[in-house]
Amino acid sequence: MTLAAILSTATFIAAGFLGLCGVLMLKRGEPALAMMAHTRASLVQSFAGRYLAMAFMLLGLTVSAEWRALAIVLAVGGAMGFLDYVYVGRAGGWVLPHVVAGLACFVLAAGAYSLSRA
Repeated sequence: MTLAAILSTATFIAAGFLGLCGVLMLKRGEPALAMMAHTRASLVQSFAGRYLAMAFMLLGLTVSAEWRALAIVLAVGGAMGFLDYVYVGRAGGWVLPHVVAGLACFVLAAGAYSLSRA
């Protein structure tokens, strides 16, 4: 088996696991939180880690001029912004920052995709 095949297989497994975790969090929030060994007290730090990870992904892809991958990551970021808009809005929170972030990500994704086609 080639390294590419091994990495692809492992990545698909990891993506499936993360997807399952996400669905569990949406469907059964509190029990899923406990099952994944998170507490409400650790959520702020968990969010901080995810924001920092996204920032480093964006910087790394930009510096390495991986425009197609950057477009994908930005498009996912845009979708995350709009999902946050829905969930924060349902909870009565301020949604404008999420809308702006989502739109900005989609515009930047379009620009990165355009560069990938050049």
